[in-house]
This record gives sequence, structure tokens and C-alpha cells, in this order.
Amino acid sequence: MCMQKFIALWQHRYRKYTHLFKVHLHFLKVYFKILFLKIRFLSKRKIVGIILTQQFGDIVAGEPITRQIRGKHPDDYIIWVVKPVFRELLENNPNLNDIIEEFCANQRKLIIDSGVFDVLYNLQFQNNSYCSVCNVYVENPVADAKDITIHNYYFQGNLLTIQQKIAGVATEDLAPNIFITDAHRDKVDSLNLPNKYLVVHCQSAQNSRNWDSSKWEELINYLIEKTDYYIVEIGLSSDLNIQNKRYINLCGKLNLLETGEVIRRALLFIGIDSGPAHLANAVGTYGVIMIGKLENFTSHIPYSGKYKSGENALILRNTEGPSSEIPVQDLIKVIQQRKLISFI
Repeated sequence: MCMQKFIALWQHRYRKYTHLFKVHLHFLKVYFKILFLKIRFLSKRKIVGIILTQQFGDIVAGEPITRQIRGKHPDDYIIWVVKPVFRELLENNPNLNDIIEEFCANQRKLIIDSGVFDVLYNLQFQNNSYCSVCNVYVENPVADAKDITIHNYYFQGNLLTIQQKIAGVATEDLAPNIFITDAHRDKVDSLNLPNKYLVVHCQSAQNSRNWDSSKWEELINYLIEKTDYYIVEIGLSSDLNIQNKRYINLCGKLNLLETGEVIRRALLFIGIDSGPAHLANAVGTYGVIMIGKLENFTSHIPYSGKYKSGENALILRNTEGPSSEIPVQDLIKVIQQRKLISFI
């Protein structure tokens, strides 16, 4: 038993110290990369950093801020720090010069504390600011000074507005963009999707937002029976059991921007408040979005642009509890009442 504890202790230490070594290695790579840029530019261009490592929806919603920061720094070198899994959301953005991948929150802290950026817009104030291996939490004193916290942020506005307030730029209602390339379009072309289809997104990382699979199955089977549309499910994974040729499961088969192109071609997007809903807003597909009470937020709106105004979206709310409790019939009713699709 003592030997097992001894081995477990040293395995833990090995993992921790290996991780810490990688943290500092990744930090030094970033630090010297930026240092060499400064030498190259000879003080003629500032190095501007934007830090928003995740969430998926926050990054898509925050795209307009790159335009605003570029407006403030037309000739400077702008770098966005992000988790590797979300890098593609920023690639091909004409307002960015470079992207740096974050290894962990501690590496982010080292970058911030180093002062290597001439100007820094740290927009990461809420989730994912703690590394359990390093036991390091990264604070955002700018957000704290403006009293923007995880407990009150939606009282300050939508996700873009919150980022604008932290960055100190104008709080303009700007619709987000994503930068879909020919390669993404070619991939979706290869799927040979039908001309008339609806997209559904059923699962998020927050279980309180997710309908039971039985609810989604009821909705999808109803739509298949009462319309002539195909139903395409997107997301990381699916637990639905639907046996019908007009149901197409693309979960886990596409990257983020390919998913955006699938949504762009759809007649309607139906989903919960999650990253793909922000993609739908960015590509201009009409959305029916279910939003429930989130802690003490009951009437919050995460979106800017036409999803915020309601011009291109219908928000179905549950102000008394999570969106998972919204009845299927309520969703069907609003789709029918708004005549968003044609029923047989």
C-alpha cells in the first residue's frame, strides 16, 4: 500500500512538473517571437494583443471587436491569443496579423505579466481562467475595475457589448462575421446535402440548456412527418435514435467553419444557446433559439445584430428555469405561428 502511494505521488509530481516545463517553454516561444517582432519593427509598429481564449460563442460574437481594434491601430501588428481548438474561427480574419495558441491559463498569465505586448486587450474575464495542474487563477483587473464579473456580466449587455466595455471601445451593435473559405465550401459540397433542409443543434457543454433526447426525437419526427424538409443535426456528438432517410447526422464530421457553411445553406436553424447559434447569427440564417434562466439572468440576450433585434431570430424563453424544461409543443407552436417553414 505504501509503495502504491509512493508511485502515485511521483506520477502526480511527474505530470505536474512536465506540465510546468511545457508552460514555460510555450511562454518563452511566445515571448521571444514578440520580442523579435519588436526588433524587426524598430518601434514603428506596436504589438497589440487580444486575449480571448474561449468560449466558442464568445469568440464568434466578439469578431466585430477586431474591426474596432483595427480602427484604433490601423498600422499596428495585432495578435489574438486563443486555445488551439478555436484557432480556425480567427483564421482568415483580415483584421488580425497573427494568432497565438494558448497552452494553459498559467501560460496566459505569464504572457500578461511579462508586459511583452505594447497594448493589451484582455477580454477573458469569466470561464477558463484557472489551470488545475499549475493551481493558478488568472484575474482580469480591467474587468474587475469596471465591475464586470461572471455574476453580473449579462446585466451589462450582450457578449459583444461586454467585450467592448472591457476593451474600452465604442459599444456599437455590430453583427458578427465568420470567414468561410473555398475549402470549407468544397467540403460541404461533397456532402451532397438536399436543397431544402433545417439544421438542429441539440447539445451544449452546459447540461441545463440541453433538451432530453426524447424531446429532440419528438420534434424531429414531427417535422419529418408534417413537412417535406430534411433535418440535419450538427454538433460534436448525437445521442438521438432516429431511423429516417430525411434525418442526416453530421455530428463530429465537420470542423467549425464547415459547420457554419452547413448552417448558412439551411432554411432554418433550431437550437439552444450555444456556439452554433452564434454561427447561425454570423452567416445570416434565421434562428429559433431556446434560452432559459441562467443563474440570476432571466431576460439576457447573448447576440448582437439581427439576432439581438429579433429581425432574424425568434428567442423562446423560459424565465422560470433552464431551457431544458421548455415543452416541445411550445417550440412547434411558435414555428407554426410565425410561419417560419411550410407545413403539409
